[in-house]
Amino acid sequence: MKFRTRIFSISILTVSAVLAVIVSLSWSRIMKVELEQLDARLCMEEKRIMDFNLRKERRGNNPLSAFPMVSKAANADDWLINDLMQKLRISSASQLMIFVESNESGVLTQSEGVDVQAVISTLNNESEEQLASTDRNGATVLCQLVFFEHNKNQWRGSFFHTAQAQSFIAVDVSATTNQLKSTLREALVVVIPFSVLLCVLGAWFITSNTIRPINRLQTSMNMVTKKDLSHRLPEHKTDEEFKLLIAAYNTMLERLEDSFQQISRFTADAAHELKTPLTVLRGKLEQAVINENAEQLDLNAILDEVGHLSAITRKLLLLSQADAGSMALHLEAINITDLLDELTADMELLSDELVLHCAIEQALITQGDTVLLKQLLNNLLVNVMRYSLHEKGVTIQAKQNGSQIEVLISNFCLPMSDAVRVQLFERFYRGEPEHMQGLSGSGLGLSLAREIARAHDGDLIIEASDKELFTLRLSLPIAK
Repeated sequence: MKFRTRIFSISILTVSAVLAVIVSLSWSRIMKVELEQLDARLCMEEKRIMDFNLRKERRGNNPLSAFPMVSKAANADDWLINDLMQKLRISSASQLMIFVESNESGVLTQSEGVDVQAVISTLNNESEEQLASTDRNGATVLCQLVFFEHNKNQWRGSFFHTAQAQSFIAVDVSATTNQLKSTLREALVVVIPFSVLLCVLGAWFITSNTIRPINRLQTSMNMVTKKDLSHRLPEHKTDEEFKLLIAAYNTMLERLEDSFQQISRFTADAAHELKTPLTVLRGKLEQAVINENAEQLDLNAILDEVGHLSAITRKLLLLSQADAGSMALHLEAINITDLLDELTADMELLSDELVLHCAIEQALITQGDTVLLKQLLNNLLVNVMRYSLHEKGVTIQAKQNGSQIEVLISNFCLPMSDAVRVQLFERFYRGEPEHMQGLSGSGLGLSLAREIARAHDGDLIIEASDKELFTLRLSLPIAK
């Protein structure tokens, strides 16, 4: 199902459910009000029929003079029944019960076709509600309301008591509610189509407003291509939730753009670095072919260039594995103290001018890959050999600091700005020309060293120092 269709369906169901609840609650409230009004009418009419029958009793069963509104051609009881039916909103006399009894004359009137006295005798005289009023003599009279069932129908009745008489009147509740239901059905015939139309329009409005920002996002996203990752989605005039989504998307684009730029630079730099030794090799081989003299081949130079190519290729492979998070590690316990002692001894043999100051704690053990960690330390020390001012000395310190092994390598060098230091971990970057001093290298040593350190849950950083001093801090976890 499409998102638009799902939103449309949910909106229609929601609006329909709300309308259904409103109609249901309204009907309950209408029924409650109608029953309250019915109770009031029952008490009022019951008092009236009692007065009517008492006056009829005093007039000798001829109430016409006392009730001028009654037609001479009509029977007084029939007129009373018809009047009650109109006021109580019922359509048949069978839906009405009347019983009036005088203390002096006994039963004055009762409904035909039903034994009202039997019904009264089965009712509990403790009514649900009691309404107090006063008669014309100032005496308090009581109207007691009851609910009861008769012939499988619910009836609402009331007892009315005075000092001279008592009466009972009841009405079939369904007769009252049927009229309301009929009115409601007539209203719903008009309301339901109108409500359905409103539901559809409301769902369409909700769906359109929900989809609109998504469509804007889609349009903006379509503008992003592999050739142009610089496009960013605008965040202004957008809902708060979509701002978070747009911010996350823009952040992802920034990362992708940085990655593509890094790959492009890396590819260009790798091609440049590989081009030089390949050109040298090609030139020497072409020279030998042209002269047709194999003895002119400088095998040592060719071997050096092949070694250089092999080193660059190996470093590039390790860096690509680090980027993919798949650098293979053969973990074992490694004594960093012994490894540093071995490498520093080699440094002293390679240079008579190098002044080396070492302060290395004993038994510094970490868990790692021997080959990779040896390459890491060798890259750092080779940088020292190439770029330091040997006569000013090199300091190598190694100690345990909490749960970490810290190795600090410091050497004096030509003045180096902070801008240059920041770029030293970039691949193929070798600093300013005055720092290279015609020395060979690929500019991958520090980058690879940091990736190896991070693969071992450690890190390699450049410490802040004077422009003439260069300090590297290597941290590795202590073996548990």
